[in-house]
Amino acid sequence: MEKIYCFTLDDNIRFMENVCRRKEPSLLQSPYLAMLFRQHKEFGCKFQLNMFYSYYPGSFSLADVPDTYKKELKENSGWLKFSFHARHNDPPYPYEDDVALLKRDFEDVMSQLYRIVGPDAVAHTTTIHYAAASTEGCSMLGNHGIRGLIGMFYEKTGREALHYHLSPDEAEKLRRGEFVYDAQTGLTFAHNDIILNQHGLGETEAIIENMIQNVERGQHTPFIQLMTHEQYFYEDYAAWQPDFEEKLHSALRILHQNGYRPVFLEDVIGGKTEGGNTEKQ
Repeated sequence: MEKIYCFTLDDNIRFMENVCRRKEPSLLQSPYLAMLFRQHKEFGCKFQLNMFYSYYPGSFSLADVPDTYKKELKENSGWLKFSFHARHNDPPYPYEDDVALLKRDFEDVMSQLYRIVGPDAVAHTTTIHYAAASTEGCSMLGNHGIRGLIGMFYEKTGREALHYHLSPDEAEKLRRGEFVYDAQTGLTFAHNDIILNQHGLGETEAIIENMIQNVERGQHTPFIQLMTHEQYFYEDYAAWQPDFEEKLHSALRILHQNGYRPVFLEDVIGGKTEGGNTEKQ
């Protein structure tokens, strides 16, 4: 099986606010997207940005973004795509049990994304904020065009496991890098292997190198999912990480040196199988 990786970024909205307030002619003039573009140029990386409607109620929102960037984003959709994440940063676990709220927020975010970025730049997979949603909520997403969800699938109980509605046995398969197809919802699930903003530079490198070794040992499939969060990029954020780009660059360098190819998740999750699992591509 081919060695591949997927990179997603959550909690996005601020780069759009910065560009709009400065009335920049290009979204790629945002320092954040310019940073991602540098990685794309060097490594061929593909990035999926999961979007907030606004960071908090009453703040700058997707509704404030003009549609003037649509042509540019269509031209860059081969490496940059956008999808739903949540309406706001707070509260935690917003969609754990509230299907109606998830449906409303999903429709609001996605309608704005189709207006702003166009269909070519819209992704059909995502990570729901805090990776918590019921079977009914996930089914609703499947009925609205979402094909796959990324979660954390920790070895914990309850909501802190960040594993949507899936069982411990399914979570264990996901932690090994398998994709799990859920026939109840029509969705394929994937595990996030590392959140870069939770680790220092050296630790990030060690974790990724260990994952690659686990692949070689046959303990993990040759699919690695990475993610981070937008807000840690900014110097005025309380938890700013000045090595944000360095960590991202280092992680990607290690993957590319070891022969991993970048993908969008929706392009590799494959088809349904009778047992509810999908094969890695």
